[in-house]
Amino acid sequence: MHVIIRTAKPEELDACNQILRAAFGRDNEAKLADALRGTSEYNDNLSIVGADDTGIKGYALYHRATVDTGAGSQPALLLAPIGVDPAFQRQGVGERLVRHGLERCRVVGLELVFVLGLPKYFSRFGFQPAIPQGLVPTIPLPEDQFQVIDLSGSMLGKIQGKVNLAGPFTAQATQAA
Repeated sequence: MHVIIRTAKPEELDACNQILRAAFGRDNEAKLADALRGTSEYNDNLSIVGADDTGIKGYALYHRATVDTGAGSQPALLLAPIGVDPAFQRQGVGERLVRHGLERCRVVGLELVFVLGLPKYFSRFGFQPAIPQGLVPTIPLPEDQFQVIDLSGSMLGKIQGKVNLAGPFTAQATQAA
């Protein structure tokens, strides 16, 4: 399968939401993606698809987060949501979305990227548990699934604080609690 990773086009966002619904079997992630794309901080270069000539196979959204260190605010990103059409899972689409997305994060100069996902999957990219690193989310999240990667290799262990996620993410987590 020849999948190209590229920026999602505005006319593809409904298809991206359908991918998220199919991948998770519910509406939550699609609603979250819509809400995040509706914020002033949305960066369409960090909204990416895996597509071939027959359509979109996967979608990933990287959005703004910050770490309040007590001495200031450190910009970061959170990868969420990410999903692959169930018919195309285990074919490398998700892996390519993560790797390509992390490269885009490097290009825009952001060193810390968080993810909420399965440790077994995301550890292959270098993600590790965030809370033991002193990076604690301001909302309740599954501790083992809240992970971070330091793209510079120089931040972890030197920066600690509260991780603030985008408003729609916080609102959805609050509603789920």
